Amino acid sequence: MNVHDREHEARLQAEAEAAERQQLPPAANPAVNEYRLVMRALRQAPPDGLPADFAARVARRVLFAEERGSLEDWMVTALMLAMAAGALFYLQPVLGQVAGAFQLSLPALPWPLLFAAAAAIGVAWAIDQGASRFGFWHR
Repeated sequence: MNVHDREHEARLQAEAEAAERQQLPPAANPAVNEYRLVMRALRQAPPDGLPADFAARVARRVLFAEERGSLEDWMVTALMLAMAAGALFYLQPVLGQVAGAFQLSLPALPWPLLFAAAAAIGVAWAIDQGASRFGFWHR
């Protein structure tokens, strides 16, 4: 901002201050009217405090913004998936040779018994989650 711009702004501010003091109708120059609005806002006392539900409103806004995915997030995810698919396609011959070199043999374990134990643990966890959610016992 050069000297001429500062002088011009100072003249506009002085004109707006004089118009406000004399309570004149709105001026023809919109810049003067904008300065008058600023002066009126500065003259008013600031609000006493925040509304009672201010924190709840801010929390709702944050949760809404977090739940909603933006276009950029979806584009980055799509590009990352495309790059991963391209890398797998490019490395397919090498990965085929590496996978062929592995000898995978599972030991003789009682697989039905292991699956039953895993299912029992899952059911116990689900019952615990349901009971704590509905308040059957407290932790």
